[in-house]
Amino acid sequence: MRALLRYLSTMDFGQSPPQIGQEMHRIIRSVLNDPDPYRNIKRQFNQLLLEHYAELKKWVDHADDPFQMALRLVIAGNVIDFGPNQPFDIRQTLERARTIMLAIDDSEALRRAISQSHLLLYLGDNAGEIVMDRIFLETIGHRNVYFAVRGAPILNDALLDDAKMVGIDNIAHVITNGDDAPGTILDNTSPEFRRIFDEADLIISKGQGNYEGLCCVHKNIFFLLMTKCDLVADHLGVKKGEFVVKQG
Repeated sequence: MRALLRYLSTMDFGQSPPQIGQEMHRIIRSVLNDPDPYRNIKRQFNQLLLEHYAELKKWVDHADDPFQMALRLVIAGNVIDFGPNQPFDIRQTLERARTIMLAIDDSEALRRAISQSHLLLYLGDNAGEIVMDRIFLETIGHRNVYFAVRGAPILNDALLDDAKMVGIDNIAHVITNGDDAPGTILDNTSPEFRRIFDEADLIISKGQGNYEGLCCVHKNIFFLLMTKCDLVADHLGVKKGEFVVKQG
């Protein structure tokens, strides 16, 4: 707490939340002398959602519109986040996804963009929810997908091992962004990631952290997220806890 308070007392409030969170968790990992404090809970939630994979895939396959069902499931999975320090019920949220209305609904524009794109870059977020990312990618069947994870441990954000554990490497080129922020801070990402980011004609950005880092970037980006704090909800003009598909 002393180390964190020293940092917070002098930090630059012009930074984005992912930048602030990045430095805070570097301090936490250093004090704990543990490079990945969330490793066990990441594996636990990967395994939990893998156990539900067949059932969730059936929901999608039997839906009147598999794309819309997979899209709602992929946003519902975004509830698996240990950063906001608030309780969540993943099963209840998944059930809710079957009938929920999107607070911002650019889903049909997303469907068209996917059908027209040549290189799709998908920015993953948390472990566990990447099982739903897999289902969504299987549903859209895009031929040239890059799936990006974090470059080093931060909270319960997905890493290479998580993507491989749930089988995303079988349907996409899995890369890292080369950074350990709980979001995408372009200036800090690796040259390989920047090259693919620049070449992609469509980017799908999962989660609130990626939105906070990229909301002002001028690219063909679609943000898929559940709003988890009042500030981001207000910025989007929706309520906390709502589902969003927003074209950037």
